[in-house]
Amino acid sequence: MRSNFRPNIRLATNILLVIGTFAIALKITPISEVYKEKKLCINYLKHQIDRDKLIKRLKIVKQANPSSICESILKS
Repeated sequence: MRSNFRPNIRLATNILLVIGTFAIALKITPISEVYKEKKLCINYLKHQIDRDKLIKRLKIVKQANPSSICESILKS
């Protein structure tokens, strides 16, 4: 009877690779959100997008001052 050791090792390795890939993707997602916010603020400060679009995309209240919010985002 043939041993199932090698196929089991390959299967376990493939499962660990998939889990590792998803773990990396989940760790990168919050970082990309920060950079998207920074890019939006830079575009706003360069007058490439208007105030309403920035407020909508950053989901902030209309009474807030977008310039001060962008400054705090860019500092972090």
